[in-house]
Amino acid sequence: MSLLSHLRRALGKSGNTASAECVEIPVLDLSEGPVYAVGDAHGCLSLYRQLEAQILRDAAALPGTPTVVLLGDIVDKGPDTAALLDFLLRPAPPPLRRLCLRGNHESMMLAYLEKPAKNAQWLGFGGVETLLSYGLALDADALQQMPERKLRQILTAHIPDTHLGFLHRTLPGLQVGQYLLAHAGADANAPLTAQPWGALLWGRAGLVAPDDLTLVYGHYVTAQPEFGPRAIGIDTGAYATGRLTCLRLTLDQPPAIMMTGEGSLFTDLP
Repeated sequence: MSLLSHLRRALGKSGNTASAECVEIPVLDLSEGPVYAVGDAHGCLSLYRQLEAQILRDAAALPGTPTVVLLGDIVDKGPDTAALLDFLLRPAPPPLRRLCLRGNHESMMLAYLEKPAKNAQWLGFGGVETLLSYGLALDADALQQMPERKLRQILTAHIPDTHLGFLHRTLPGLQVGQYLLAHAGADANAPLTAQPWGALLWGRAGLVAPDDLTLVYGHYVTAQPEFGPRAIGIDTGAYATGRLTCLRLTLDQPPAIMMTGEGSLFTDLP
C-alpha cells in the first residue's frame, strides 16, 4: 500500500486524530530513498534550517527521494515556533520531502487553542514562548485572567489557520522498514493498526516497540543520542543546547547520526 493510502487510512478525511483513542501507524518504504529522523526542534528555526541544509548535501550522494521526518515537539520552548511552522509549510527544496509527527507539545497546543481555560497548563510548558513568537506578549497570569471570549478572539487574530491545519495534519508515527518512528514511545502489546495516542505522545515504560521493531523517539532530553538494544533516542534538547540531532536510515547502510554544531558528517552508530 502506498504512503498516501496509509496516511488516508490512519488520519481519515479530516486529518484530525486528536479525539481518537487509538490510531493506525502509516508505513514508508525505505526503498523509496533515505529517511532522516529529526529530534525535537522546539521552535529552533535556525538550527532546523542548518540541519536540513546538511541533510540535502548528504542526500545528494544517495539514490531515491530523501524524506525528513520530524519526530514532533516542533512547537514551544524555543523562540521561533511561528517562523518554524511558516518554514515547514513552504515546499521543501527538491528532491526533499517532509513529514511531521505529533508530539505532546503539539497536542497540548491544540487543546489550549480549543479550550484555553481548561488547558492553561500548556502555558507553563513553553506555550508562553510560542504565543510570544506570534506577537502575543502576555505572561501566563495575564492570559489566565483574561475573559475567555476575548482570549479566543486574540488567539484567532494572531495564529493563522494554516498553522492550525498543519498541527492537525501531523502524523501519529511512521513505520520505516524495521524501525518505528514515534515521538515518545509505543505500546509493545498493541498492534500497529491500533496504537494508543497516550503511548505515542507521552511514552510508556520500557521504550519497546511492537513486532520486534526498533523504536526511534524524541521526547526524553539527553546530552547525547541514546542507543539501546531496540531503541534510539535523539532528543538532545536543541532549544537549550544548540544541538539538533538527526538519524539517517537507508535500505543498505547502517544507521548513522549527525548533530548540528558538531560537523556536517553522519557517523555510524556505536
